[in-house]
Amino acid sequence: MTTNAYTEDQNWYFDAIASLSSSAVSVDQETGIVTYDGSIKSDESRAKLITPEELVHATVIGLLCSDAYNYPVEAIGHEMHYMHGSRGSNADEVDVVLYDQNGLPFALFELKPPHDFEREKNRAIEFQLFGTAPLTGSPKLLVYATVQPRGANPELKSICIDYTKYKTFQEWQDSHEPHAINFPKEYRDLSYQPITNGGENPLELNGTLADFRSIALAFHNEFFSEHPDNTIYVNLVKCLLAKIYDERTTKNGEEYRFQVLQNGGQPETAVDVFARVDQLYKEAYRRYIASDESDQDEINNREFPEERVKTVVQRLQCLSITMGAAKNGDVIGTFFEEILRTGFKQDRGMYFTHDNLARFMVEAVGLSELTSKVWKSSNRPENRLPYIIDPACGSGTFLLHCMRNVTDTIRHSAESFAADRDSEEFFKTHLADERPNAWAERFIYGFDPKFVMAITAKVNMVLHGDGSAHILKEDAFGPFASYPVDQVMLRPRNPDQRSVSGARYQADMCETFDLVVSNPPFAVKLTPEARTKSKSTFTLPETTPSEGLFIERCFQLLKPGGRLAVIVPESLLNGKEMMATRIFLYRMFDIKALVSMPRNLFIDTPTKTSILFAQKKMQNEIASWDKKWQTAHSLADGYVAAARKTLHKKFYKNRTAEEIAEAFATALAPMIPDNFWVVKGGKNKSVLPLSVDWKNRSATEAVDHYKSMLKTSDFERFRDQYALQTVAADDPCYFPVYEVDEVGYKLSKRRERQRPNQLLRLRGRETNRDVNNLHLADEECDTVIDRNNPQTVLDEIQSEVSWS
Repeated sequence: MTTNAYTEDQNWYFDAIASLSSSAVSVDQETGIVTYDGSIKSDESRAKLITPEELVHATVIGLLCSDAYNYPVEAIGHEMHYMHGSRGSNADEVDVVLYDQNGLPFALFELKPPHDFEREKNRAIEFQLFGTAPLTGSPKLLVYATVQPRGANPELKSICIDYTKYKTFQEWQDSHEPHAINFPKEYRDLSYQPITNGGENPLELNGTLADFRSIALAFHNEFFSEHPDNTIYVNLVKCLLAKIYDERTTKNGEEYRFQVLQNGGQPETAVDVFARVDQLYKEAYRRYIASDESDQDEINNREFPEERVKTVVQRLQCLSITMGAAKNGDVIGTFFEEILRTGFKQDRGMYFTHDNLARFMVEAVGLSELTSKVWKSSNRPENRLPYIIDPACGSGTFLLHCMRNVTDTIRHSAESFAADRDSEEFFKTHLADERPNAWAERFIYGFDPKFVMAITAKVNMVLHGDGSAHILKEDAFGPFASYPVDQVMLRPRNPDQRSVSGARYQADMCETFDLVVSNPPFAVKLTPEARTKSKSTFTLPETTPSEGLFIERCFQLLKPGGRLAVIVPESLLNGKEMMATRIFLYRMFDIKALVSMPRNLFIDTPTKTSILFAQKKMQNEIASWDKKWQTAHSLADGYVAAARKTLHKKFYKNRTAEEIAEAFATALAPMIPDNFWVVKGGKNKSVLPLSVDWKNRSATEAVDHYKSMLKTSDFERFRDQYALQTVAADDPCYFPVYEVDEVGYKLSKRRERQRPNQLLRLRGRETNRDVNNLHLADEECDTVIDRNNPQTVLDEIQSEVSWS
């Protein structure tokens, strides 16, 4: 076997073993054999085939015999067997035994490859350490350990238990699992050093995907094994926010507060841990969440008892999730998303957007091209990148994909972006390797009125590498004046700075964002207070469903020429109650594309949806449309006025019902078809058709019938529809419409299945294989676009749609 046939991790172990310069172990890569020194005691062969676990064994033995620990080779026992009782009975195997100067066992080691370390921890400690220790002659220490393939020098990752104090696994667990994480040098006693910023016992910065997935699985088993629970989930997230705050605010040389402190090997009580973590959370809440000095919150110990908080701390205390996120945001972000999907129960109106949809929408709206365009036209740091907002951000899925897209766009073409001194300075400050998403602190915004969603998005953004500064617990439908005064991007535009005058559009606008991308909740009932305020906040009728008002809010947020990607119910596109919204949409936006989606896109809702891509019109375009609308509407008003005259007493005097009906229909003939009818609302709903058999009926009945028709809201909507069709005939609005049957996944309450993906093509970075479902991928995926030979909707949009 040649070196080229080995994996990257295997080659790391080979280099690590060679770097230790120890005679205790050697590796022959040509034969694939690990050989241990003859001085090492063993009940098995000293020549072993290379396996993931064997490489950990070899590295640990090399470390113990190196200058890092200074144990003699003769003191090592490898794969020692210990009998149960009489001869011929089963034997337990110990991976490594370290003997003292008298030949007695000093420490027993159970070793695991990194991907099994967290998953098998409890079982291995209980049975392979505590279960075997009495057979070996009562060692002083029990050690559960691994070596992870990363960094310049190999390091022992270990849980070191004082067996002289804790003789059984149950006794150790009852004492809240006291342990040290640093194995001692030269037979010294265990040192229970606290985790300190910059000290001898710092946070681990390079947690692997296996590390965090095992923790996420542990949280699932401990907290959500039966079903999702939002009260448990939100308190777990509060603990995560407390850790984030602790990592970000602990000064160099100070002890972190998010840890279980020990006194002589005795861990502090759960009550003490809870009190400190709760105080951390309260401070974090004031910094990251609260917009009001009187707004306070805490971890609820009735919903999430002290012991649970201590469990969370024990599992996370050694790992950095903020510095780790900056270096490997995908790993830690995946960890949080697994907790989110496992623990959060989606209530009515709260449906998480699948990553497949979010990735597709961000790519289809042309964010990468927009980023390049804004960068090249900028002249100051504050306008260097596009401003992005999701006014209904939920868990932050869209914002995360936007953050990834912008960062990748710039960093993959760093030389072209950092072409001058100012650009280079911005790049170094806001896109450095240590914090590649630092730019997002200024340019990304998100709203959600629900506390559980606001804190979820906040933590999610931090754990993916930042961009959490402007995640606000606010309502998307609130007046701009109600938002925090320090949010300058949300202040109403001055009258002389607006792109549309107050005479043409009466409501406030901020017009500061380049992109709005969102999946707003549908048919949400606004509170009475919000509904009252909507009269002055929006120009659409106050009876407009929430998804219609959301379109108007997007218009208010966007700059002229700003881009919109939003999921809407198909009723917005064809429902009669949404006519005013459609008129607003055509008036204020240039629709770029429409993608009709399959049903059951979200759990528990069969609502048929579409993805709308649009661009806010420029001032002259809106003015031109308004002029055409005024002409068309005046034409319709003329037809209606003529029809009303046929119902005046002067006109219908001495005329029959049939003559009145004919005159009325003739006046409206250019606007309505012969089979036209409306619904009269009220307690006694009824259908009012245009064509009625008026034979032997009075003229008064006919007049009353047609007067009632003109008063209905159905007739008002049809008049507007006629005006809209007239404008469209004069100023055609062409855009591609795509029908999609498969989006890469199918959801059910039990599990998520993979399906074909007609939206976009995804490819794994490491395996170079096509991936249909981002949630089921084991690696980071890139988007593949083929404009010359379109195979997906994204390919089609990229080749057909142009943004101004």
